[in-house]
Amino acid sequence: MRPPLFYRAAAALSVLSVCAVLAQAPLPLGLMTFNIRTSSIDDGENSWPWRKTLVAQVIERWVPDVVGLQEVAREQVEYLAATLKDYRWLGIDSALNGGEGFSEYTAIFYRFAELSPIESGNFWLSPTPDAPSPTEPRRDRIVTWARFHHRGTGRQFYAFNTHFSPRQGPAHLEASRIIKERIQRLPAGSPVVVLGDFNSTAEESPVWKDLTGELLRDTWTAAASRSGPLATMGGFGPPRAGDTARVDWILVGGPIEVRSAETILFNEAGRYPSDHFPVAARVELR
Repeated sequence: MRPPLFYRAAAALSVLSVCAVLAQAPLPLGLMTFNIRTSSIDDGENSWPWRKTLVAQVIERWVPDVVGLQEVAREQVEYLAATLKDYRWLGIDSALNGGEGFSEYTAIFYRFAELSPIESGNFWLSPTPDAPSPTEPRRDRIVTWARFHHRGTGRQFYAFNTHFSPRQGPAHLEASRIIKERIQRLPAGSPVVVLGDFNSTAEESPVWKDLTGELLRDTWTAAASRSGPLATMGGFGPPRAGDTARVDWILVGGPIEVRSAETILFNEAGRYPSDHFPVAARVELR
């Protein structure tokens, strides 16, 4: 027997009420940025075959909802996609010109049970952002981005992931300008997350000051609590005494509150997953 119309309507209203409450409540999100060190370079005992399980383990143990990875070669993407069963990924190779350019994925991995990418794309930090530069293809860097829909609440946010060139100065400021211009195109008040290895020291470099002006905030400086060292590069080892160079950042913009930030020193018997430490943050979408 079908339930009376009154009860069906009441049940529908109840579901709508629950959805409305969930949409208004703060949405906790775990974020991570991690330069995993490319597999295309021979690092001896620290080469990719000896570290790949550690890279997967650190992600599985910290369970971030969104992970921005840098220096990712194709074989590394394939391994992590096959190993991280709760994640799917987005991204392309930065070298789309017959393999002549700097080859790297700035892949975004995300927990697909909770998040769906409604739209996504890539752009280059070059004079031609919608394609590799025809004049300096080997120096091109890329940004991978997505607009995510949270299945449980209907909330949405944007995530950007990048890896700046080691060349600082004007090249970094131009890259910053391109990213800011793309973010400014978004609907006003959009929650935004920017993940990356910026190859510049936080709180000191011109590019950090430019990116963390009116548009974005650094989760490390905004966090209610912090753990781990300032430095985010260990050279496949523990933090080096006196090193305070924080080059891996998680930036946020819009209605996002930062709860905690951490530089993760996960290792097994002194073997570290990468020459960079993963950086994580716990935030809430408001």
